[in-house]
Amino acid sequence: MFFRHSAVAVSAVVGAVASAGAQGVVPRDTLAPAVITATRVAVSTTAPTAATTVLRGDDLRAQGITRVSDALRLVPGMSITPGGSTGSQTSLFLRGGNSNYVRLLVDGVPVNDAGGFVDLANFTTDNISRIEVVRGPASVLYGSDAVTGVVQLFTNDGSGPATIRALTGVGSHGTTRGALSASGGSERASYSIAGARHATNGILPFNNRYTNDVLSGALRMSPGAATDVRLSARWSTATFHYPTDYTGAVVDHNSEQTDHRFVVSADAGRRFGDRVELRASFASNEFLPRSNDGPDDAADTTGFFGYFSRSVRTRRTADLRFNVRAGDRQTVTIGAEVSRERERSTSRSLSEYGPSDGAFEAARHNTGAYVQVIGDLSSRWSYTIGGRRDANSAFGVFETARGALAFVVGPGITARASAGTAFKTPSFYENFATGYVVGNPALQPERSRSAEVGIDFASTGGALAASASAYRQRFTDIVQYRGTAPAPGAPNYYNVAEATANGVELEVRWHPKAAFSATVGYSFADTRVTAAGFDSSASANYVKGERLVRRPPHTFTMALSGMTGNRTFSLVGTRVGARADRDFTTYPAESVTLPAHVKLDASATFPLGSRGFSAIVRADNLLDARYDDIVRYRAPGLTLFAGLQMKR
Repeated sequence: MFFRHSAVAVSAVVGAVASAGAQGVVPRDTLAPAVITATRVAVSTTAPTAATTVLRGDDLRAQGITRVSDALRLVPGMSITPGGSTGSQTSLFLRGGNSNYVRLLVDGVPVNDAGGFVDLANFTTDNISRIEVVRGPASVLYGSDAVTGVVQLFTNDGSGPATIRALTGVGSHGTTRGALSASGGSERASYSIAGARHATNGILPFNNRYTNDVLSGALRMSPGAATDVRLSARWSTATFHYPTDYTGAVVDHNSEQTDHRFVVSADAGRRFGDRVELRASFASNEFLPRSNDGPDDAADTTGFFGYFSRSVRTRRTADLRFNVRAGDRQTVTIGAEVSRERERSTSRSLSEYGPSDGAFEAARHNTGAYVQVIGDLSSRWSYTIGGRRDANSAFGVFETARGALAFVVGPGITARASAGTAFKTPSFYENFATGYVVGNPALQPERSRSAEVGIDFASTGGALAASASAYRQRFTDIVQYRGTAPAPGAPNYYNVAEATANGVELEVRWHPKAAFSATVGYSFADTRVTAAGFDSSASANYVKGERLVRRPPHTFTMALSGMTGNRTFSLVGTRVGARADRDFTTYPAESVTLPAHVKLDASATFPLGSRGFSAIVRADNLLDARYDDIVRYRAPGLTLFAGLQMKR
């Protein structure tokens, strides 16, 4: 029934673009551009078999977009949920899945915590050359966490003439921003190095300052025609002061969260003739979050009045794979990956009932082997098929698979269909927490099954493009939290919940000339809890028959950008439909509906003289819309920024 209704929406887009396709014929031997994240190999096929989006870093920065979360808002099927002011915890939901169902990579380095969650608040577009998004299950290539998709940030390689860029500016709420970068190189070697600082006093009356410092760099070398090496590193440190408690009330004068992250990657390849390539990758992510919330004063001694936590989370990964060209149209990838995750955590909670200390140290390792075959069956058919086997020291053996077909229907129009499975391991906290919350070492990974159909269109020259996708997903063995354990000392987490997320994604892109482009998109996501596992009155996260929280069923997006002479402008609008949430001011938490809202952002740049200087102005939430992304946590209103840029 779902795909029958979805077919109507897909057909509408096909009908709309079919007449445009008659204007010109796209040659059948024209290859679609490769999106590296989708296949992990730089090989194109006649028709792409996955739903992908690529965002260019230069375009984002030209529009004054400095946060990755803001860049991702316009990706079909994506929902971004910050917890209020700048720097607050920011979750990513893709295709209605949970916020820990998307694998986030920085130059091939997984930066998700063990268990999949990643806070987008501190990821910036500084020195990013592009962002690739793959929608749909990708556990075959990436293992755990890649349940509903993958997002990868690529650091600028710096190819081209030696260039220096600088930015400085100020804005609303005491905002300051500064950046400096240098890059350059040839086909044999290139580099980039950049530093940036972002700071704001926040939108709340006190204790809301946020600072974020970023250093990044990349080095690419090609010592010979058959060999390439790429090294990259990204370091960031951020401090966020938040006066809000769990109800959103502004009451705390000294709570803060500090995060340090260091990401390093190395990727090297060697080609043996025209048919065989060997690639080796090494990745390291080290993340140190710290929370400090002591008593506000000597009289702060009632209820839960203090909390401190320290954690060191590391992930090391090594990957070795062969890419073998079989015949003229097929590429076979055979790979193996080993990884180790480790976390050491301590915490102390202060309350009128006395202090409560928690601590754990845990590690697990995983060995994965995978095979993927991509290629063309003919001048009209393309395919991808793959399988993976993971052996985890904590959870045993898990197998995933994905298959996809794409068919050139007619001039510029291709149809695709795919199906796959994916999984996500529990977090260390869910496994090993101590104190008021008790983890469950017996937890198993969450699982998913999904299917997708889609239509893609591109006119001759690419002036007009459109895509439509309909997907169906089922999530099982979801880890559910139970506030009241079934017995003293028993765990609070169990694999008991189930849910579905079905939807449609539509997008039309018009780029009639280099100086102008327009994109319009619509996403529909129907999410439902099919099994809560516990009595609904004792659970706030999953209630049978209700929608999954913080995932809007309807989202509309619009983006316009253009250039007049040396001046540029952009206008971006988003309408987020009404969505479900939980109000945690009562127990059990009450279901609430957050109303729909419209957010409009605008930016412009214009040159200042002829020495490489230009001015940039940006207005976020131009209409000063008042809304909550999370109930009781007000989003920022109208925010202005003006800066001076230099490029030489």
